[in-house]
Formats: sequence, C-alpha cells, structure tokens
Amino acid sequence: MTEGRLDRKRRLRRRRRLVFFSILVLMAGAGLYFAFGIGGSEKPQALDEEERIASPTTIADTTSPEPTAPSPSPEPPITPLYFSGTGTWTYAQPVNNAVVGDAGTLLQYDVAVENGLELDAAEFGAFVNETLADPRSWTAGGAWRFEQVPQGAGADFTVYLASPEQRAYLCGSQNTTVSCRNGDNVVINSARWIAGVEHWDGTLESYRQYAVNHEVGHRLGHGHEVCPSEGELSPVMAQQTYQLAGCVGNAWPYPDGTSYVSGPAGDYNGPDLPPDDFVDQ
Repeated sequence: MTEGRLDRKRRLRRRRRLVFFSILVLMAGAGLYFAFGIGGSEKPQALDEEERIASPTTIADTTSPEPTAPSPSPEPPITPLYFSGTGTWTYAQPVNNAVVGDAGTLLQYDVAVENGLELDAAEFGAFVNETLADPRSWTAGGAWRFEQVPQGAGADFTVYLASPEQRAYLCGSQNTTVSCRNGDNVVINSARWIAGVEHWDGTLESYRQYAVNHEVGHRLGHGHEVCPSEGELSPVMAQQTYQLAGCVGNAWPYPDGTSYVSGPAGDYNGPDLPPDDFVDQ
C-alpha cells in the first residue's frame, strides 16, 4: 500500500472519530436539557394541593379585624354643685304683690338662695309662690294667707334653698341629707331639690312641691304624721323623703282642694335618721 493511500485512510478514521464524539456530546446535551432544563426556559409547574396549602399567600387577609383607636379614658366624675356653696345669699324679688288665700292669718315670707349653687333665686321664688298659691296648698283650709315680700321687709319666715352644709347650720342639726324647719327658717336642701329621692313615685316637680308644703307646714305648727294605711295617699306631713311606707306619694295638704289628708302622729325612726336630729323631713 502506498504512502498516500495510507494517509487517506488515517484521515477518514480520524473524521469518523470526530463525528462519533460530536454525536455523543450532542446526545449528552439533549439529555441534560430535558432532564434539568439546562440551556432553556422551564415552563412553571403547578403546585400540588399540599404545597398550595403550605405556601404563604400574598393576598391581604380581609378577615383580620381593622385596627381600632384606643378608647378614651373616662372623664373623672364631676362633683355636684349642690354639695357646696358660699354661705352668702341672693334674695328673690316678689313675683307680685298679691296676697294668696281668701281667709285666715296673713304670714309674710321672703325667699333666699345660697350663692355658688348655680340655682336661680327668681326661679325658686316663683316656684315657692306658685306652690303656696295653689288651691291644694295650706290656704285651702281657710286658716292661712301668704304674701311674698322682699328682703328686709320684716318677713314672718324665710324660705331658704341651701347647700347641705348651710342646711345643717340653719337648722342646728348634723343631718345634711334632708330639708328642715328651725324657728322661722324654712330650709330646702339643695341636694334634694336637684335630685329628689329614688323611691318617690311622682315627678321631681311634685317632690319639690311636697318639700315646700311639708316644711311650711312645720312653720304653721303641724307635726309629723305617718302613713295611715297601705295604698292610701300619704299625709303631706309624713316624712316622705325617708320612705312612703306603703302610701302613695303626695305633695299637698288638701289634694282635692277641700279635704285635709291626715294620718296618725308619729316620726320616722329608720336607720337614715341620726339620733341627734329632732327636726324634719
């Protein structure tokens, strides 16, 4: 065999080896491509159910409660105005110069409201005048007439609207929970005037009418009475601020304008009454 033919055979074998190895390399690259996605973009695979549940969501949780602003702190309780006053007085001018009542002894009275309570003297004076002028009040019996006069006119008695402290001073008693009468001082306790009492079965206005009639009744010489029988109208001179004792609350001495409602004489002896308090309510 000549040298030339030998070289051609060697070159042919060499080319075949290169082709063979090239095919091997191509086959290996194709296997990697399909097995691992090397050399191309992989199509996203769907999560299976378990992974889907375990994967955190990027959507806001709409079931979570909205953040709320903190509740404001409760305001401290306000001390009621009726617990204190200045100990000085504003006198009400008479509503009119009329004498109320058709017959009987004339008593003149003036009206004073303690300063610092923020209660109007003119309004209180008008209320007292209207109460005493009512045909169900003390004029109905024909024994008394009343006239409101200004300060310094020589009144027979003064109707005070006073703080509990001044009530104790005017009445010479340590009891600050109720109204009272001491001599010519007819004293309405501002605490009761503003708040009444819980067991009262009427309106606050009717309780105020009762307080005025009860204390003026003492000035007229009437003592305490008690409930005559359960379910009946209470005598106005019963201590209804303490209890109704089964009676129906009543603000008037003559509820029908003619007949006086009375009961047995007696005082309330319950736990609300201090032992040294001889006077009222």
